[in-house]
Amino acid sequence: MDPSIVAAAVAAASAVGAGAAAGLTETAQKAVADAYQALKTVLSRNHASVDVEVVEARPQLESRRAVLVEELIAAGAQNDPEYVTAARELVRVLRAVSPAAVEVVGVKLAWFTAAELDISGVTATGPGTSGFIAEHVEVGGKVTVTDIVAAQEPPHPR
Repeated sequence: MDPSIVAAAVAAASAVGAGAAAGLTETAQKAVADAYQALKTVLSRNHASVDVEVVEARPQLESRRAVLVEELIAAGAQNDPEYVTAARELVRVLRAVSPAAVEVVGVKLAWFTAAELDISGVTATGPGTSGFIAEHVEVGGKVTVTDIVAAQEPPHPR
């Protein structure tokens, strides 16, 4: 499973745990907490070098999620079937209770104004992935968007 999806899921689960779950039922909050704890248990048992606390402390920071992605890759977690199963379960639960919590987007522009816009060479992978989203974007000149790939699952290694 793509570590960036897991980093987003960890951030979302951390936010839920920190009380950002307004509107979620107690049952939904418990389901997220249980799936997140299962993932943390697998990580502590199989990949002790991976520290999710860096994201838990400030889940809104992309830079912290990037560190977690690097740690997951360095530990080889994406090749661990137990980790992949736990990560997929966390993502499934998050999608069920709060679909926006684990949104995977290659490029997302919102409330953006520019003279010109050129976006190319973007690849995003994972269930429910979008390659490019633009909301409330105003461009005065040329707009070029090319070579955008949104794949549901990463290609299998050969």
